[in-house]
Amino acid sequence: MGRKDSVASMATPVLDLGGRIEAACLGALAGEAAAGGAAGAADLLGVAESAAATGGFVEEDLRQRGLQRPSRSGTAGLLLRALPFGLLTPLDRPRLRRDSYRCVSLAGADEGTAVAAVAAAILIADLLRFDVGTTAVRVRQSLLEDAPAALLEHLAPRPGSDVSASSEPASVLQSAITALAGADSLDGVLAAASGGPAPALGLAGAFAGARFGRDAVTAIDVERLSHGDRAVQISRKLAERAESIAVGV
Repeated sequence: MGRKDSVASMATPVLDLGGRIEAACLGALAGEAAAGGAAGAADLLGVAESAAATGGFVEEDLRQRGLQRPSRSGTAGLLLRALPFGLLTPLDRPRLRRDSYRCVSLAGADEGTAVAAVAAAILIADLLRFDVGTTAVRVRQSLLEDAPAALLEHLAPRPGSDVSASSEPASVLQSAITALAGADSLDGVLAAASGGPAPALGLAGAFAGARFGRDAVTAIDVERLSHGDRAVQISRKLAERAESIAVGV
């Protein structure tokens, strides 16, 4: 694990980290709105708020926020709980892997779901700096020694750009990757993800925000988006914490 991770975090800077974090949080909410039901956005915001307050994974704080409980979005909704750790420490691969794994395990995730969540955290971290194709290759290389072959096969867009209706975590992750690979805007990504389970739209929206940055969410009316104002506040606190950690490294 250490050897793979030591070469995984190339020193490419993250441009406008604060804007990308905010866009990722709003993108997840937009995905939930498009899904018309719980898509894991509340999970993402809860963990992001905890990570911003504590600087990482702190079990007691997560428990106080009720994040030891299962996700309302089902097992796949736990994948969104991993994303804040990728946004918090995108250049520290071992730390984000450790924190995201512990976070979803706290909520009772099985091993397959926990590893898929780690993959989601690495994906959003790399999407802050790289295109989806490069990101998918890097994440697969990073997980070669740890992930089951079935998950590794899902770390690439589906042939034909079709999303899966399966709610199995690895399939949900692949659906989000597929939607992102087939569009160049948040609206386009969410349209491509439609037809998949709600967590796939939440993931796809968050990935699109991280990849495209502020431009992806300029058309969003934050005041009319459910929990939009809270997402902006939390994302800014998370960005401040991420920037302080980066300076301290």
